[in-house]
Amino acid sequence: MLSTATKVLVALFLVSTHKTLPFAYFCRFYYHIIRQFILTNWTYHEKRLNTFGFTKPNDLFNWVTLKSRVSPLEIDMYLHKSNSTYFLDLDIARTKLVMRVFQKLFWNCYKNVHGEFKTTGFANMPYAPIATVQASFKRELKPFQSFDIKSKVFAWDEKWLFILSKFVTKGDKLHTIAVTKYVFKKNGRQTFKPVDMLKDAGLYSEEVEAQNAKNYPLVSHMASIEDLERVAHELN
Repeated sequence: MLSTATKVLVALFLVSTHKTLPFAYFCRFYYHIIRQFILTNWTYHEKRLNTFGFTKPNDLFNWVTLKSRVSPLEIDMYLHKSNSTYFLDLDIARTKLVMRVFQKLFWNCYKNVHGEFKTTGFANMPYAPIATVQASFKRELKPFQSFDIKSKVFAWDEKWLFILSKFVTKGDKLHTIAVTKYVFKKNGRQTFKPVDMLKDAGLYSEEVEAQNAKNYPLVSHMASIEDLERVAHELN
């Protein structure tokens, strides 16, 4: 039989490693979908406005924060948060951001507001495969250190939506910065143009487009990787 002290230590360890337990990713991912979409059903339809404050174009570039802590099982041989684990956290942070910013868009698709789908339901929901993630690691994160992942819509073109994320600690000290290139799909393989998404969400304006014109050159190098793909195929 395990002693009480041992049970307490095991319980504390499991709590501290909750991010890396079996099915933890699944639970964390769908928590934000349920929280941001399903649980806001009544409030959203009562107000007919985004329930997270993204109600006008000027709100588009606001940060959305995900709080987290370095788990013991995320540590590498240097006793820092392993580089690979940043991308798992980014998945969750981006999910929270997208579900909040585009809440109105998702509801419009679900309800088939524009009549572009055959019926109503979750099958209408756009999905967002990731094309590229570029990260720059500035400072390490230590075991059990708490940190925030702040993400926001940064730029877009005819096909791609770019999300900027940063890992920061107290005092907004920057540890890692990442840019993710998304493409949104609907009706199977049809590309959902970012401008159309912003308009449907009520977040598009000339001022927003002007800011995008300033931001896009900073990420335009990620828009196409055709040359890299060609080289990858040639180097057999």
